[in-house]
Amino acid sequence: MRNVWVGGMLALVGAVLPCAAAAADAPSGVFGHWLTEPKDGIIEVTQLGDGSLQGRIVGGAYPGKKDLDNPNPALRDRPLRGQVILRGLKRDGDHRWSGGTIYKPDGGRTYKCHVELQPDGTLKVRGYIGFSLLGVSQTWTRYSGTSMDLPPPK
Repeated sequence: MRNVWVGGMLALVGAVLPCAAAAADAPSGVFGHWLTEPKDGIIEVTQLGDGSLQGRIVGGAYPGKKDLDNPNPALRDRPLRGQVILRGLKRDGDHRWSGGTIYKPDGGRTYKCHVELQPDGTLKVRGYIGFSLLGVSQTWTRYSGTSMDLPPPK
């Protein structure tokens, strides 16, 4: 009887450990470099000390482009590269972060945002006003290139 109990416990531990390891690794799947859907920007997603995610423009097709549409005239001369565009995203379940904002340089607007790591390894990024139904989604793909300068999209 003892062997059955030990065997059952080992099977249970064997089933639980991979799930725990996957849960512990889940946030790391979102970190790194992402290519935006129009394939003209590279965003680096990192985690801040408070656990929130942030995304910074680290590369793209227009290296010297300025933040010309920023609503604050004092900020319109700053380069877009280096700017944080994703802020304050908190974990909201497995592979999902919400409660943050995304800044859209084209138009100079900031929107509410949530992101979700998809099973295929892409990142669904949704910016919206008010309700998530009133928004736009992009699918970002993992960027593994070495150059932070991209050719302009066609």
